[in-house]
Amino acid sequence: MKLHQQRTCIGCRTVTGKNELLRWVLKEGASPRVVSLDLQGSAFGRGTWTHGTEKCVRQAVQRKAFARTFRSAVDDSQVVQEFAAYEDQLAARQQSGKHDESGSEI
Repeated sequence: MKLHQQRTCIGCRTVTGKNELLRWVLKEGASPRVVSLDLQGSAFGRGTWTHGTEKCVRQAVQRKAFARTFRSAVDDSQVVQEFAAYEDQLAARQQSGKHDESGSEI
């Protein structure tokens, strides 16, 4: 039996399989530091996780969970903007009917 890796959403604090969450990573070099979505899940460094919902992302920002997780001041407004851009991309893909390589809709 294969065990699925579990992660905790920093917004709602629910433990969920990591395939159901979005991974966020800290980009080096900016001040305050910039948090970025890691959609491939392969970016180097410490990551943190949220559900792919506006509610969980906003809760994480309100609770200052990104700064606490990364032990660094982060630009929370940028997190919300990046998530909104991600949602816009998803909506555009759904409207265009794009499919990934497996043939299922993205």
